[in-house]
Amino acid sequence: MKIIYLISKYATFFGALIKGLWEHIFCGIFKIFVEDARYLQPNELCGHVEHSLPQSRAKAFLSTLFPSVINGVLAFFLCVSGFTGLFILKVPVKSVMFWVYAVLLYLGISFLCNIFPLVEDAMNNWSLIYSSKLSEEDKKRNAEIKEKIAARKAFEKERRKLAKESGKPVPPAASNEDIGVIKSQSNIFTKIILFIPSAVLYTGAYLEKYAVTFILSIIGIIAAIILF
Repeated sequence: MKIIYLISKYATFFGALIKGLWEHIFCGIFKIFVEDARYLQPNELCGHVEHSLPQSRAKAFLSTLFPSVINGVLAFFLCVSGFTGLFILKVPVKSVMFWVYAVLLYLGISFLCNIFPLVEDAMNNWSLIYSSKLSEEDKKRNAEIKEKIAARKAFEKERRKLAKESGKPVPPAASNEDIGVIKSQSNIFTKIILFIPSAVLYTGAYLEKYAVTFILSIIGIIAAIILF
């Protein structure tokens, strides 16, 4: 299946490159560490960037959603434009516009086959939202984070007191941003609202992994040629 996956990615390389670019951009926006930014690789990362898995539900969801939505919107408009010109308007082959519409359709299919996230990213998003309970590791990590935050609050209180008594500025402690994020279970409202998009991303990730979207696109083009 790896060979079929790679064929689908290299055949739709333009969409794969742009999908990797979107993922890279949103990893930067959400401050997610990118480990490997090569967009075209001879493995399952083809069309993606390798990055650390975010532990924040918001970052995990939005970093998988936004690249998919952007490529999906581009795919829709390009496919509709190309399909309309080739199969509805039936522009003759000798016309320059025929090749313009053909390129538009190819680009649309290229984006269409590169909509969904990596399976690992989709699974991480699903786990963060729908995990039934916190693991022992998460509980331990939460306790450590709370201790660090409490220590910094105590330091800040003492710093202000010392600065007031001495009349001289005392350097503040570092912010709590580098400590980490306390993990908690999602509330029922969040689970309901995010269910459909998360399920679509999760299912689509597997469909794309096994090149199902690519195969369906080819079948669709053949069907259009026969029927129209």
